[in-house]
Amino acid sequence: MSALGAPATRFTPGRLGPLALLLGEYLAITLTFDALPLLQGTGLGSGFGHLGIAAPLLVVVATMTQVLGGRKLRAELARVEPDAGGRQRVLWLVGLNLVSYAGLFALTGALLSHSGRGVSIPLSWLAGWVVLALVTCASLVFVVVPPRAALVVARRSGGVLLASLGVGALAWFAGVASGRLWELLRKLTLDSVYLLLTPFTDEIGYAPEDAILGVGEFFVVVAPECSGLEGIGLILVVLAVYLWSARAQLRFPRAFWLLPLGVALVWAGNTVRIALLIAVGVHWSPEIALSGFHSKAGWLFFCAIGLSLIAFAQRSPVWSRLPERASAHAGAEPGWNPTAVYLAPQLALLATSLLTGLFALGLDLLYGLRIVAVLGALYLYRAHLPRPSWPPSWQAPLIGVAVFAIWLWLAPRADATAVAALRTDLADLPPVARGSWLALRVIGSTLAVPIAEELAFRAFLLRRLIDPDFTQVEKTRLTPLALIASSLAFALLHGQAWLAALVAGVAYALAQRARGRTSDAIVAHALTNGLIAADVLLLDAYWLWA
Repeated sequence: MSALGAPATRFTPGRLGPLALLLGEYLAITLTFDALPLLQGTGLGSGFGHLGIAAPLLVVVATMTQVLGGRKLRAELARVEPDAGGRQRVLWLVGLNLVSYAGLFALTGALLSHSGRGVSIPLSWLAGWVVLALVTCASLVFVVVPPRAALVVARRSGGVLLASLGVGALAWFAGVASGRLWELLRKLTLDSVYLLLTPFTDEIGYAPEDAILGVGEFFVVVAPECSGLEGIGLILVVLAVYLWSARAQLRFPRAFWLLPLGVALVWAGNTVRIALLIAVGVHWSPEIALSGFHSKAGWLFFCAIGLSLIAFAQRSPVWSRLPERASAHAGAEPGWNPTAVYLAPQLALLATSLLTGLFALGLDLLYGLRIVAVLGALYLYRAHLPRPSWPPSWQAPLIGVAVFAIWLWLAPRADATAVAALRTDLADLPPVARGSWLALRVIGSTLAVPIAEELAFRAFLLRRLIDPDFTQVEKTRLTPLALIASSLAFALLHGQAWLAALVAGVAYALAQRARGRTSDAIVAHALTNGLIAADVLLLDAYWLWA
């Protein structure tokens, strides 16, 4: 059994995986289904329509828990000792989570379907939904903290949790009240959204007097209750509580500037949210844009802005009184997260690709931001990254050329319509803009992408599948499971070209294994992508980029 013993060195990053999975499951079910139609039903089923309102409150409470007691909770969790047979327990719990989540997802659809037909929802269905929801959440929480230890952690941190609940509720009510600001800020907000969309399309429809905005055939009416301005009230309460709780560490009165800065950032984030909502509705799914994205994105933006601003204030000598103490602590306990070091460039690349792709009405004119994002992540963790080895092994370029040949053989040709659209979009650009975009595309595919992907899939994931303490795994070591699983994960990023990417992943892993250098895998990958770029530009093979 697990117990609470002597403090461990740190809260291991591996525990973040189950919590990330739980967040992903929450987003998947809330973006797919909208609970509001249940409010039109009868009986107990109508009460479930309020789940969409309650969920944001939980998000705020979680944020306040991090603000008020994040350090204490992490310290308590770090004291949890892993139990014998923990691996077996984790496998059973993750399996239970996936099964219960599948049932929860299916039952949610059935509940909404029943309600939509005006049929009363059976009490047994509602009880089953509650049970499945609790099992889905508890199974992953117990992966992070075994049940016995969770009770001890909750008892020791009960005061923080209760305070967070109270402040979270206050922040939520303040957010509702700040929605009254919409009439004052409506035109400024919608004008800003219009300006954000203008560089990407000339099909914008805008009626400011009716708060109607859209692109093509997708339009939204931005009502006061959906304006997102509740974030202003939320951030004011969150930052006010933070200023009070950290008053001994902050420089006053300058720390009060965090309040207007937070308001400005929330307003800017809300403007981006509305623009993204329109992009999702135009290019992905109008149903998802209107049923889930408009609210969930707002809460995620709020949490990200609030926590980032607080973290910045704690580390900035402009607001913090204790920069020297923080530096000393960093020197005594480096606290570098090896998982973040290897994954940050890839996560930055994926996040930037998603955001710029949502705005791209055709050609992604902001492609260069992907390069900037990867370079920023590399610079941030430059002290901990492996040093490149030069010259590369003789095998690396041979593997790169071989993968290029295999890619041409296995990768399916892109849809002719997509290829024609890419050519048309490029032809419509001015010569300087077209040349700049092509140059950035080549730089991104031959430098930024290989570095980010090889650090993530070969330097990190392949070794992580061999041993949780992957930094101790020699790069010359391979196991069949690690080789195939990491290559499959790599293949999933490449859509219809997954088979070619699977072979490429295996080949790049062998390039790393030859000398135990990730730089050899990067060289092989870069050469493959460079040859693909040459094929596109010299032989007009745009199907490779479409």
